[in-house]
This record gives sequence, C-alpha cells and structure tokens, in this order.
Amino acid sequence: MSSETRTSESGTAPDLRTGWPEGGGAMGQLIRTQDWSGSPLGPPAAWAPSLRTAVELCLASGFPNFIFWGPELLELHNDAALRIMGPPPEALGRPLREVWPESCEQVQSMADRVLQHGETVFLEDFAFASARPSTPEKALFTFSTAPLRDAEGHVAGMVTTVVETTRRVSVEKGLQENQRRLRSLVEGIPQLVWRATAGGIWSWCSPQWSAHTGLPEAESQGHGWLRALHPDDRPVALEAWQRADEGEIFEAEYRICHAAEGRYRWFQTRAKPVRDDEGRVVEWLGTSTDVDELRRMEEHQRLLMAELQHRGRNMLSVIRSLIRRTVRASSTVDELAMHLDGRINAFARVQAAVTRDPGRGIDLAQLIADELLAHTARENERLRMEGPTVQLRPKAAEILGLAIHELTTNAVKHGALSLPQGRIDVTWRSEDPQLILDWQESGGPRVAGARRRGFGTELLERTLPYDLGAKVTQNFGPKGLHCRIELPLTDRIVMRETSVSSVVA
Repeated sequence: MSSETRTSESGTAPDLRTGWPEGGGAMGQLIRTQDWSGSPLGPPAAWAPSLRTAVELCLASGFPNFIFWGPELLELHNDAALRIMGPPPEALGRPLREVWPESCEQVQSMADRVLQHGETVFLEDFAFASARPSTPEKALFTFSTAPLRDAEGHVAGMVTTVVETTRRVSVEKGLQENQRRLRSLVEGIPQLVWRATAGGIWSWCSPQWSAHTGLPEAESQGHGWLRALHPDDRPVALEAWQRADEGEIFEAEYRICHAAEGRYRWFQTRAKPVRDDEGRVVEWLGTSTDVDELRRMEEHQRLLMAELQHRGRNMLSVIRSLIRRTVRASSTVDELAMHLDGRINAFARVQAAVTRDPGRGIDLAQLIADELLAHTARENERLRMEGPTVQLRPKAAEILGLAIHELTTNAVKHGALSLPQGRIDVTWRSEDPQLILDWQESGGPRVAGARRRGFGTELLERTLPYDLGAKVTQNFGPKGLHCRIELPLTDRIVMRETSVSSVVA
C-alpha cells in the first residue's frame, strides 16, 4: 500500500504534506499547518516515533497535557492545556525558557530529575505563572511528569499531565479557616460542648469539658461521660436520651463534677439533631451550661419569699396584739393614739434593721441606740451604753425592741429623761448560758412602783418570759429604776457573739 493511502493507527488519514493525522483539535490543526522548518524539532514527519506517539496521545487526551522534548525542552501541548494555562499559539516547538520565562527555573528542576534520572515526578499544588487572563498571576497546579524515551531507550523528553487545583486549595483553605474559627469559638465559650450519636454515645467533647471534669476526651467517649455526673442524675440523663431518640429535643438538668472544686455543679444541657438530606438524624450537637449559681439564687429567693410571707404574717400578728393591748391599757383616745404611734414606730425601726441585712441579725447596741436617740437622748452626759457585740434573731429583736421602747417611754414621761440632769446607763454582758442586760436610771424624780399594770409592765413581766424565756426584775430604788433582763444564750435568741464594744451617746 502506498504512503498516500495509508492511515494512522488512530484510523484517521495523515496529512499529505506533514504526515500528521487529521484531528487533535486546534493544536492538531496548528501542528499540520505550522511551518516547522525553523524549529529544532523539524517537520512532524521526521519526529521520533516515541515523540509522534506521545503527541498523538496528548492531542487526544481530555486532560491538559504538555510534551517537552530535547535538551532545550521544546514544548508541545493540547487544547485542554491551552484552556487551563493559556500558552501563546507561537509556543509550539519553542524552548521552555522562552514560553515560560518566570517559571523556567522551577520547571527545570523537575525536568532534571526526569531527564537525568528517569524519574516520574509528581508535584501537588505547585505555584505556576499562568498566561490565562482569568487566572491569578500565580495559580496552583498538580503536575504528573513521566519520561519519554527515544529509539535507543534514552530519556529524550517528558510528558506532563496538569490539573489546576487553585479553586480546590482555596476552598480547602477556606474550610480550614472556618474550622479554626469554629474551634476558636467552641473553645472560647464557657459552655461544655460535645457531639454524640443515638443513645448518648459521645464521639467528641470540647477542652472545656475535660478541664471541668478532669476526664480526657478519650475516656469521655461512648458512655464514659456519665462518670462525671452525680450518680443520682445518671438515670435522668439516660431517660432524656431515650426521649430524644423517640423524637424529642434533648434537654435535661443534672449535676456535673467540678474536678478542681471537688463538688458537683448544676448544668442545663441541651442538644439538637443534625439530619441528612433524607431527614435522618446522623448525630447530636450539644452544650452544657453552668446554672449552679442561678439555681442557688432561685433557692435563696424561694427561701426569702417564704421568710417574707412568714414575717408578713408575724408582723400582722404583732401589730394586732399591739393594738389590742394598747386599747385595753389606754384610758382616752389621745392616750391610745400616742402609745400606739410610739409602739408601731418602735416596731417599724426593728423591721428596718432586719431588712438591712437579714443574714446578720440585729445588733443589740444599735437597737438600744435607735430607740433612745428617737427620744432625743443625745447628750454624752445623759446616756451610756456598753457591752459585747450581740446579733439578735429577728423575733427576739422585735420583742426586746418593744421592751426598750417601753422603758424609754417611761423614762421620758416619769423617769430619768423627764429632768435635765437625769441619765441612763445601759450595760449588758455574757454570763454563759445567759445574756444579762441592765437598765439603770439616775438623776430623775423620786420613783415608786407602777401605779397600774399597763402594756409596758405586761410586756416586761409576761411577754418576755413567755416568748423568749427571759427573767425580768424591776427595782424602783432611790437612784431610779433598775431593770434587769436575763436572756438565755440560745440559737433562738442570738445569731453570734464577737468582741466587746462600748458606745457612749
């Protein structure tokens, strides 16, 4: 068969002028039509069989392919390479250093390994200066370069398949950056974060969990996290998981051990499901938020509300008793109004002291001073108080405050405070198991026993002994009234005792 009628192995008729088969896209057309007389490669019909075969395969490939031949690395490429890297049309058959001057040095190092040692070189995400206008100045490509051999088996060139990875690397970097940001967010929030599958099988937990519980992530996986829960709360957590697996949102409150404090703290735990495209739950993302202080505050508030209700009922009871007793002991409406006003004011002063700091109790010295100062007993020479610090329980302070009020009112009307030279010495001391308070008046008018048993006498002689277990004695001596009140030092009367203090007003 003559050369004019032969067909190539690919089945296409060769060009009669170049001996190159038809096809191969734009680059195949350029090879057939280009004048090769000035190229070191010479006309395609004279190319080495291995080069011709490689070029045919290159032109037929859908992947970007380059062929570099000879010591100067003369370049040939296919249409896909033209699209991805944008070499100029005149690049065919020209040396690499002229076509890619900016990247020649980088490619040359790769070429040396292939040409000199016959290696197949794979470079991933390699930065290469593309000539394509839409591609960044430095795009990223993955190169796979294999040696091409001549008829004697010597490496005479190389074939390179190229895949652009700029977008993939950019996406991966974006994902990595998002993951770093997400990790920073997760590790920066105070909540304990975790992931789990059905039934509460943990697959991951944040560093906050391990720092709080002392359990490493590996030991917390599966059902290992239950070890950090209070034993009484573990069934609560598992029941919540059972409800979640049945279609509910996971939500529960339970106690988690704080490793550093060595105690359990209350946490509110919630999780939401992550679903696939078909709506199936693939995992759960959850957080546990410390609500220990909130629960303590709520409990404290509940106790305060109960105490407020109790004190409200108690106040109404005391006021009713004050009104009833004052009415019974008063002869006129004016006398009733005067006594009732004074006693309610005295009771109100005690309540104000209670509400200032309910946890500390009411200071005995302040209780006495408030009552005496309310009746203008201010000069230093008229009043002296001395005794240890005593914090009274609210109930004891209410009754004792009313007793001090009655003693003060009596001193203003009939006793030491009714004359300019009169004075009052109030002292108290602790003689375990009793607190002894002495009220001594002097410089007032000559006194005698009470002419009638009024509210004050009843309060001192009956209410204090009955409600507080006190012993009260009154002595109307020549110097003035001396009243002694002996109170048992029990938790029902006092809250605490501290060092001795004295007050002179």
